[in-house]
Amino acid sequence: MSKAFNQYFSRYAENEVEVLIQHELLLPDEFLVEHVLVIPAYQETSAFIERFLASSLVKSPVLMVVVINEPIAQSSAAQITERYSKDLKNTHVNSLNPQKTLHKYSLSCGDISWQHENLTLIKVHQSQSWLLVVDRFTHGIEKEQGVGLARKIGADLCAYLISIKRVEQPWICSSDADAYLPDNYFSALHSRDKSTVVCCFNFQHSSDDKRVHQANFLYETALRYYVAGLHYANSPYAFFTIGSLLAFKAEVYVQARGFPKRSAGEDFYLLNKLAKLGDVEFIEEVIVTLEARTSQRVPFGTGPAVQKILDLQENKQDYCYYHPEIFILLKSTLCSFSDLWHHRADLPTWLQQRSTPVSIALTEIGFDSFVKKQINNSEKQFNKQLDVWFDAFKTLKFIHSVRANYYQDIPLAQALSKAPFRV
Repeated sequence: MSKAFNQYFSRYAENEVEVLIQHELLLPDEFLVEHVLVIPAYQETSAFIERFLASSLVKSPVLMVVVINEPIAQSSAAQITERYSKDLKNTHVNSLNPQKTLHKYSLSCGDISWQHENLTLIKVHQSQSWLLVVDRFTHGIEKEQGVGLARKIGADLCAYLISIKRVEQPWICSSDADAYLPDNYFSALHSRDKSTVVCCFNFQHSSDDKRVHQANFLYETALRYYVAGLHYANSPYAFFTIGSLLAFKAEVYVQARGFPKRSAGEDFYLLNKLAKLGDVEFIEEVIVTLEARTSQRVPFGTGPAVQKILDLQENKQDYCYYHPEIFILLKSTLCSFSDLWHHRADLPTWLQQRSTPVSIALTEIGFDSFVKKQINNSEKQFNKQLDVWFDAFKTLKFIHSVRANYYQDIPLAQALSKAPFRV
């Protein structure tokens, strides 16, 4: 096991990994898989498990790690302990509780091969595949840690299993219960360049509800417009940050210290870290279909955005998005960085040569402080640090500054027609 793995498991991994480490020797000898997939599940039916086990993806040995989670409000330690004890004593499964119902179904998919604390390993009937079911609803997840912690628990467990050679491939696949995975989902990972540390699959949304489908199409178009704008600007952070479309190498995942424990945006922040450790590759030929649906389970993201679009349409209002001029300004800014090192000692003069929206935006995101800290670096070091500093998060802050001060959102259809790039 590498130093990076050892350090992560001893300092940063979640408690479930400690349970796995303590009882690792009791894992069945036959437990050896090629691929691993993490699914956080909150208020989900068993449909995604049924769909996965009926697909051709399980023809090769696969482990699906299902983290069944439920948020809890801020509670005292005593209240949490009391709730945990009561739930453990209650052997009757409440069919109205989706988490308990899903847990019961998961356990019925095969034979229990290994079980300790809140982890249960199941050998799926008549299959080479396995389920590792993580109960994080009996002892729930703090609300503000939400899906980020659920993903982290699953990915941490996968990273450990990869490190001890129970999983052959180095990739941790991250998806969601609303995703329909294509037949080439796992096989596409085999032919990636060594420099690639993250893969992002292509996607499409679909719904039988015409209104929801159309609203989701607008939101999907906006996502593609944003990434196309970043590509046009030659940003090194031009990639989709959608948690249900990711695959990343376990060793790089632990170097980045895993998913941040957040109720939303955990995918964005993880990719922002991973992109600084290697290449992010978009796999266009692998198309994951996402079930278009409204949701208020997270503060922002696809579900709330679709609901917002539906509300706008109900009130006969346009769905607005970033003005294309913002990406034109971003492009000129990134281009101007090429000679910044030569002018680092006289930054005010350099800024005066930029347009007013650009100079204000750079000032608002702390650009002058960054330059001062790097002023003694060589040109190579300076430019490398600049690429790291002006990352996906700083880019987004730059965009928001320009939007707030100069170019407000315009109707998406208008933005698409005005943009100097194609979506």
